[in-house]
Amino acid sequence: MNDRREHIIDLVNLEIGFRKGEGGEKSLAGPVSTTAYSGELIAVMGRNGSGKSTLLRTVAGLMNGLQGEIHILGRKLAAYSRKELARIMGYVSTEVVRVPGLSVESLVALGRYPHTNWLGKLSSSDRAVIERAIELTSLQALRDRDLDELSDGERQRAMIARTLAQDTQIIMLDEPTAFLDLSHRYEIIDLLGNLALDHGKTVIYSTHDLQIALQQSDKIWLIHKQQMLEGAPEDLVLSGRLSEALRQTDSGTEIEMDPQTGEFAIKRVPGKDISLSPGPDGLRVWTKKALERNGFRVVEKKETGIHVLVDMAGGSPKWTLEKSGRRIELNSIYDLSLYLRTIN
Repeated sequence: MNDRREHIIDLVNLEIGFRKGEGGEKSLAGPVSTTAYSGELIAVMGRNGSGKSTLLRTVAGLMNGLQGEIHILGRKLAAYSRKELARIMGYVSTEVVRVPGLSVESLVALGRYPHTNWLGKLSSSDRAVIERAIELTSLQALRDRDLDELSDGERQRAMIARTLAQDTQIIMLDEPTAFLDLSHRYEIIDLLGNLALDHGKTVIYSTHDLQIALQQSDKIWLIHKQQMLEGAPEDLVLSGRLSEALRQTDSGTEIEMDPQTGEFAIKRVPGKDISLSPGPDGLRVWTKKALERNGFRVVEKKETGIHVLVDMAGGSPKWTLEKSGRRIELNSIYDLSLYLRTIN
């Protein structure tokens, strides 16, 4: 495994954006100076339009920066030919690829192109790499299917497999989990994390999936107000910078982050107080979430007039609501929520 402190990508006063007409420019972020090291899994985050995709495309050499430099393995990006760059950097875009007649296995095999001779002939070692990429992305059952027969999530996994077959030091992915169901989201990010940790690859991906980024990434590049904040996920949470950057939606709705869990939720004006007994941890946590969602403020003291007791009497979860001397037993959080809406 490579030294984790080896410089793989260096951004030097890089400003990203678009050139418009003669002399016109629209800057999205920068100037940015930072380094991506070997063995790092980096999440690029920010609001829509902040420049996440533009940053990835610029670093991948697919568009030009407005100013500054990009160094890849100590060499200026502009000094690489496209084929040289393809040997060290793989890129997966959000573009939907539809090629009639192209099978999943054939698409994955295209990842070996930068490593083959001028005839494009695949060796036994090339085929072993292709097979491994198919296995890692759980595509064995789909290998003979045409791309245009796949779901968006299946097609995305095939594109990731192609990049894995490319076997590059750097892997860049624009929203790799966008079309995937929950289990495959975690599966793909876990795979990318293993490639970084176990094989020393540098993996950079953009995402809106905050929980996965917080749990799995070594570092976050957070684009906010045309600047890039960076640090371990925990550093950004503890400093309050992550909460500040993501606090308000485009429509003006405020969301707030729980500093203990890193979870975001819509900020609500609390209504009536309601007390909640300690109870089993899991039951209490999920009951508290439901009470808050229904507009109550959960307090500890049993002096509110409304009290909820949670327990596992008889081996099954039970909820008992006490109000004005009455006790009502309920069998689910859903039943509890329905009843509370009649009194809140």
